[in-house]
Amino acid sequence: MATISFQLDDFDEKVIRNYAKSKDMSISSFLRTVVIEKIEDDIDDELYEQALQESKNGSQDITLDDVKKVMSRYC
Repeated sequence: MATISFQLDDFDEKVIRNYAKSKDMSISSFLRTVVIEKIEDDIDDELYEQALQESKNGSQDITLDDVKKVMSRYC
């Protein structure tokens, strides 16, 4: 398992620590969940924009290959 570290000011650290505690989560678990959800949201947004563009061009579907291309940038 990898470790990623980053700097926080005291206020942000306190907010994160207290919020994770209020959800009965470790800080590590909370941050991992938040980051993964953000990545998934960004991928969904990108696929939505692609589908919107393609629908304007007459295409109705996004292929599995299109989804795999987007996912390959992150995995």
